[in-house]
Amino acid sequence: MDSIYPLLEQYRLHAFYNKCIEIGVKDVRDFIDSIDDEIVERLGLSQVEKKRFGNMLTHIKRLGSSSEPLMNVSAVKKAMEAFRVTYRFPKCPEPKEISDMDPSQNTLEDLMLRIGFLEKIGNDKAVCLYSVEGMPLTDDPFFNTWSLKERHIENGSELYAIFTSKENLQFAAEIPLKNTREIPGVDTVRCHIMLKGDYEINMDLDKDTLGDLRRKLSNESGIPAHVLRAKDVSGGLGQSLKNLEISSESVVHFSLCSFDTMYTRDSEYFTSDITPSVDQTLKGKSAFFSSLCSINLSQSGQQFLKVIAYIRKLTGCHALAQALYQLMCRNEFGTRSQKIAIVEGLYNLFRELLPSLVKRMGSQIIEDHEVFEQSPVCWAYLMSQAKNESTEHESYGRISLNCEGSENRLCEPVRVPGIPMVFDRKFILAQIKAMARIPGCSEKDLKETSIERATDVERILLSLPQMRHFPLWISKNYGSGHK
Repeated sequence: MDSIYPLLEQYRLHAFYNKCIEIGVKDVRDFIDSIDDEIVERLGLSQVEKKRFGNMLTHIKRLGSSSEPLMNVSAVKKAMEAFRVTYRFPKCPEPKEISDMDPSQNTLEDLMLRIGFLEKIGNDKAVCLYSVEGMPLTDDPFFNTWSLKERHIENGSELYAIFTSKENLQFAAEIPLKNTREIPGVDTVRCHIMLKGDYEINMDLDKDTLGDLRRKLSNESGIPAHVLRAKDVSGGLGQSLKNLEISSESVVHFSLCSFDTMYTRDSEYFTSDITPSVDQTLKGKSAFFSSLCSINLSQSGQQFLKVIAYIRKLTGCHALAQALYQLMCRNEFGTRSQKIAIVEGLYNLFRELLPSLVKRMGSQIIEDHEVFEQSPVCWAYLMSQAKNESTEHESYGRISLNCEGSENRLCEPVRVPGIPMVFDRKFILAQIKAMARIPGCSEKDLKETSIERATDVERILLSLPQMRHFPLWISKNYGSGHK
């Protein structure tokens, strides 16, 4: 019985441990020879949990004997003990460590839930995570279901957490699956899904549409249909695959993204659609966003770097500094998580600057829910204090997320020997097939085995699946542990 809980935990099913014991599971072998579909239904598993349960059964069958699963669980436990991440959040003086997660099994969503549980944030709040450089990590809910390893959260990674109201988050509208029996076609369409590999789908090229292909590909791959985005396919809604020039000889490439757009339009950015954890008066929200808009119009540009450097020094919140840099210095309107970083981050900063019950300035007291009413005063103070601030550590590197020499966005970034620039795997494979020489490549006869994944760029793609470039803060060693 001691082996059951670690096994369930390995597949993130440990919440059902008591139910398994109640139905009589006493040994790992009971999962194979004593549990049928009817019993599985009684466990109350969701569709996703049923898939993980099936994976667990496959894993047990593959190992064969009861001793081997125990050995494997032991190995997983050792891997979990070796893996650790640290995180900080506003008003957290020292980094906190999490060291009992399996990077190959636990997802970014698991990490978010774990942090929320440890910090007791409550059911009405959620966790937004950012990299040590301040890059948002959790805007796309689909990629949050990928493992820490797949998301390139390495051992020893430093993360920053911001707690916000759940109502501030953006949720994808899933396409409901039709309960119709699929009629297989006689034509085989080859599909390639970004970072997930190749699939062959039986279709009727004369009758089936791109929507039909996406639905069938979703059923085959397990990836939600609304996340699958066909690339380089143009045509009207409802056109047949044949009219879209898709044939058995072609390969349809799919990228992955939960939303049509993840970025707030400039006309909407300064609207009061983000509520800070400590709710503000209507007057305060209006003052906050109007002052932010006014500064963006009158003070933006490289001259604002001094203010960002000063804010970074005061708060140690690199997510806030990164979002402000893109907004004020580059006039780029970022993601939902970046807007949350600005709202929540500036609330905490303004609260520290203003008099309160614990920090009086004469007889004046600003209540927590009135903080944003003082936004113009706080900005005036920050800009005056930042005049002599050094921008030595405000260095950013522009990371291109486009394919070399085109405006097409990277899907599977790779590098080849001798060339530092990043290409898309699709392009390199086409060059190899055509036996074409890639200028600068140190291998004359380039093989597919020589291609290396550009994991540094892939990490950004999975965090910002629609962005074409990202200004990465490159002075993170200065910021590590700062504030």
